[in-house]
Amino acid sequence: MNLDDRIARLERGIDALLHRLTALPSEALYQSPREGEWPVMSNLAHVVEMLPYWAHQAEHIAHQPGAPFGRTVDDPGRLEGIEQHARDAVDVIGQSLRAALAETLHTLRAIPDSGWDLSGVHPLRGSMTATEVLDALMVKHVEDHVSQIDAALSALGYSPSQVP
Repeated sequence: MNLDDRIARLERGIDALLHRLTALPSEALYQSPREGEWPVMSNLAHVVEMLPYWAHQAEHIAHQPGAPFGRTVDDPGRLEGIEQHARDAVDVIGQSLRAALAETLHTLRAIPDSGWDLSGVHPLRGSMTATEVLDALMVKHVEDHVSQIDAALSALGYSPSQVP
């Protein structure tokens, strides 16, 4: 799989999230599906924050191989983005998702071909190449959030026919 294939998967993931926004009543977006689980909008706020973050981390690896990069799940910046945008209006989060994807793609396309195989050191995952960051922390991460949102909607009583 090359960069264009990975970017296409990211775009499909964001498109899937945007389609879910348009097909659901807004109250479904703000309800927790189960105790301790994020509502749909919190998931979306997280995607808006994390995509550009990890793109810039991949860029960092490409320009400073061997350097530490990344964060853990309790990072204040990660949590702050969720807290600030978990109550955004549908049109606002939609615009934010599009803007996050645009920034992400711009950053990823600026990484030189030679940078994708370079490694940095994540605090928990250890050594990772820029490609592994893209695959695990961006592409798969977005796809996992699509599945997580589908599960949340199902738990809230929305049938698959209501989720495009």
